Amino acid sequence: MPGLSAIRHRQHNEVDDVRDIAIENANTPIIPDEMDPDALARSLPAPMVFVDLETTGGNALDDRITEIGVVEVGPHGVEQWSTLLDPAEPIPPFIQQLTGITNEMVHGQPLFETLAHGLAERLQGKLFVAHNARFDYGFLKNEFRRAGIAFQADVLCTVRLSRLLFPSAARHGLDALIARFGLAPLGRHRALADADLLWQFWQKLHTIYAPDLIGQAVQRVTKRASQPPQLPDDAIDALPNRPGVYLFYGEGDTLLYVGKSVDIRARVRSHFSSDHQVAKDLRISQEIRRVEARRTAGELGALLLESQLVKQLQPVHNRQLRRASQRYSWQLAPDADTPQLVSAKAVDFASAGALYGTFSSRTHAQSALRALADEHRLCCAQLGLESVGAGRPCFGYQVKRCDGVCVGDVPLAAHTERVREALATLQLETWPYDGPIAIEERGADAAEVDYHVIDRWQYLGSVTSREALDTFVDTLPAVTGFDHDIYHLLGRRLAALRQTSETGANGMTGRLSTATEEAVPAPSRHKAAPLVVLPLSRPAFRLSPLEPPDATPGRPSAALLRRRQPRPEDPAQFRLPFDAH
Repeated sequence: MPGLSAIRHRQHNEVDDVRDIAIENANTPIIPDEMDPDALARSLPAPMVFVDLETTGGNALDDRITEIGVVEVGPHGVEQWSTLLDPAEPIPPFIQQLTGITNEMVHGQPLFETLAHGLAERLQGKLFVAHNARFDYGFLKNEFRRAGIAFQADVLCTVRLSRLLFPSAARHGLDALIARFGLAPLGRHRALADADLLWQFWQKLHTIYAPDLIGQAVQRVTKRASQPPQLPDDAIDALPNRPGVYLFYGEGDTLLYVGKSVDIRARVRSHFSSDHQVAKDLRISQEIRRVEARRTAGELGALLLESQLVKQLQPVHNRQLRRASQRYSWQLAPDADTPQLVSAKAVDFASAGALYGTFSSRTHAQSALRALADEHRLCCAQLGLESVGAGRPCFGYQVKRCDGVCVGDVPLAAHTERVREALATLQLETWPYDGPIAIEERGADAAEVDYHVIDRWQYLGSVTSREALDTFVDTLPAVTGFDHDIYHLLGRRLAALRQTSETGANGMTGRLSTATEEAVPAPSRHKAAPLVVLPLSRPAFRLSPLEPPDATPGRPSAALLRRRQPRPEDPAQFRLPFDAH
């Protein structure tokens, strides 16, 4: 029994459990190579339905079913049922070529909703078996939901079952099963034909393993129906239930997604328990091959690390945290009447005053200012959003949304004051410290601690001890610019810490050689430890003497022509990419 031999050499705990059952049943007679399918169907402890679908695409939320095939087995024997469906949308040409199902074939066929109740009765109470079951189950669940039916079933994925019972096999797709077990396809990529292949695979299993062994394997796999079949069986169970960041990898170790949570294991599991409802989770579950976790002491560390990894690694399915190529803000100087749009390349957002909002494009910035104008009856011409001649009314004045500063009905100074009041809700806070800071974050276990180093609203990195922090401070990397995400993540937190500190809170417990401390009260034993801010000082610049290289008279030295990378003590590396003054 080659499959049993493979199981005995598998190292995963779940397979070891199955192996133990195989050993216990070593003397149990094995079902012969040939058997009566009806007899096998009637011997099953519970009825099963082997299901396959053909669809217009791979997205269970947007695409539709074109064909359903069902092989129903149980006490009544074996029954087959299939039907074409009108998807009410065109079938893409490559899908037509793959399945042979054309737009002409489905035209005039029933809509899913017309047979939804009958199909639900056929499937209800039976073990739902499919190959890569997440795909088929997700499509059916969404179609039933559109028809007003809450469909739920126990799901068995034959990909996962094959991986569990035959761990030494390299591939577990339908074509691989056909080749490995000599299955007889009635066709390929047609619903009933593929569903019948699953039934043949089920029969073949009973010629290799004892029924008790198969039953135990089914029980193991069915419990994990929400886990993508490409992941190892213990991949999610092995994740920590602590704060941190998780990374999903696909084929060729392509990074698909980076996420964060205070409970990594629970959050990862939630991706796959609802993937039939969320398009992104569905795509990830179809592509994922590996998951990696990186623990942090607490939630803040997870948020900072997620932001950093997304910007550095650019995962396929992360969108919101990717660094915008440019950032804009409105600036209204004390002596100005009209706000000016400035970019982070020209103005230091961390130190410049009178900045309002951060926007990823000029269009978004102008839309935000126009919305404020509409809400506060401001003049778009005076704001620079419209071009009109001197003394001529803006469009807002003509539709009674402007008080008339453009035509002299309202003093310019009064209008400017209202502009400042409207912009106040978007005002950016300048960096409130004299230099970089470290935020001390302790986890549920007091021994777990992270020190997050921030400077001018940019995250520079984290370390896990005071000693490491001292070393890190000695070689602080340069600040390269304002980080919108870090500003929004930390702005309110740091403001709350400063307010608490200013009202007389203490609780400081020691000093760094490079830092003084600012803290909130020491935590009670039932609350999470508060954050502690440690203002840091960058190391003094040190210039080392440099002997000039030997040079041949009349020729410039090659050493002088070679571009030198800046050393840690080189002041030039700390220069901002703009003029701070």
